[in-house]
Amino acid sequence: MKKNSYVGVVAKIRVIEMFPDTKVRFTLYTPCNNVNCLVMKKELANLILFLDEKKYEVSIHGHYNKRNQFIIEKFFIRNPDSFINEFVVKPMRSIA
Repeated sequence: MKKNSYVGVVAKIRVIEMFPDTKVRFTLYTPCNNVNCLVMKKELANLILFLDEKKYEVSIHGHYNKRNQFIIEKFFIRNPDSFINEFVVKPMRSIA
């Protein structure tokens, strides 16, 4: 599996499934193209849901599946404000 990394702005955050396995999708707008992303890890999916659309720039790391969706293994917020620092960045330290 080839690992990739992208940096861009998060938009179109949607919950696909909450139970039994949490799945969240979003589109990452990069300067070159748009990346359809899928978050399968419950811990990361819950943190993604805190983000406002088209406000935060994130760095994502993961791989592509057969359907050409980018599966997120980890992500970092590049421009957090105080709310995101408290409720997303601090809990993310315990996950990673």
